[in-house]
Amino acid sequence: MSVPAKSECDPKYPPDRDFESLLSEFQRRIYFFIRSMVFNPEDASDVLQDVNMVALRKRAHFTPGTDFKSWVFAIARFECLTYLSRNKKVQWAELDSDLLSTLADRAEERADDVEAWLGALAVCRQALPVADAELLDSRYGKSVPLAGIAGKGGTSIGAVKQKLLRIRAQLKECVLARLRRGGPSPDSPKLP
Repeated sequence: MSVPAKSECDPKYPPDRDFESLLSEFQRRIYFFIRSMVFNPEDASDVLQDVNMVALRKRAHFTPGTDFKSWVFAIARFECLTYLSRNKKVQWAELDSDLLSTLADRAEERADDVEAWLGALAVCRQALPVADAELLDSRYGKSVPLAGIAGKGGTSIGAVKQKLLRIRAQLKECVLARLRRGGPSPDSPKLP
């Protein structure tokens, strides 16, 4: 395998970059790309592992210095489509292949935004009142059932759902505002 001429190299992916470090660097973006087509998080993790195995197996076909993202996302797209065709019970498997291709294209275009979104989310989450942050952690971090949270807090499941809905809406508004301003800012004021 020959290294492309210097003028052909993509500066983001210099020829001396270690393959494993490139693959590792892209894990989050690949995962969120996969999640755009595979909605179950556990299944998406399985597909990510398949992508990693295929990428490692086909590493000799990657030309160092070229666009790694396009190369690995082509593998991810194929693995997602394979997953969807294997799992016909999933509604998306019966959708038109052109629609799936369009979804994959859009997800690939947005993959580079993942880090900015996650950074803004982290800053916004830190700005939440402690009780709200603990509620999010209980429900989404520790996967505590709604009934367990409601029982512990002496409230109804409906009230917990409403509180989570308000917190998620507040986080979404905060994240979007930060992204419009150009990214996360850790010294921003606390959320109400």
